[in-house]
Amino acid sequence: MVDAVSYLGLGQIFTANMTGNIVFLALAVGERNLPTALHSGGALLGFCIGALIAGRVFAGPRPTGTWPRRATRVILGEAVFMVAFAVVWVAVGGEPGGGALYVLIGLSSFGMGMQNAAARHLAVPGLTTTVVTTALTGFMVDLPALGISGSTQRRAIWAIFALFSGAAIGAFLMITVRVVPPFVVATTVLATVIVAYIHFDHPTPAKT
Repeated sequence: MVDAVSYLGLGQIFTANMTGNIVFLALAVGERNLPTALHSGGALLGFCIGALIAGRVFAGPRPTGTWPRRATRVILGEAVFMVAFAVVWVAVGGEPGGGALYVLIGLSSFGMGMQNAAARHLAVPGLTTTVVTTALTGFMVDLPALGISGSTQRRAIWAIFALFSGAAIGAFLMITVRVVPPFVVATTVLATVIVAYIHFDHPTPAKT
């Protein structure tokens, strides 16, 4: 959904999928399209800074457990940027231009850089939050031997389905109720923080 908003609302770039964004940047350079190059370059810079700062949070030995507390902190940081994005988006009526456009590109790409750093740190086999290529490749490579019975294959299927559904729903909302998609994104990230906090940071004591 983030990429649906960024592509349809921020000058046809991606703020979550840096593979596609770098291709857009290269095409813009080749075509001498300065506005698109600046938009893509801004997204790439914001993403890298977000991932760098998250990397500092994750520095050091990885704690034991499925979901370390530092992952919750990083996703909470992402949520702050997604909420800020939604507020600015509404303030400009979902039609950003000038400096507001670059502010929104920076907020979105920075938050997504943090999210991707968290996903990398968690290193769950078959799970991706923004890149279909890796999940699809892994699924197809293992398909002859494992079919779809393995947990990694099932996660890959769900990841691809979630990415497709998010983009499709995001595109529909951008056409029908343009101000809503950023709030769906922010709410989803905040829900992730709440679930992580309840189940991993403060797990319910086991009954005896």
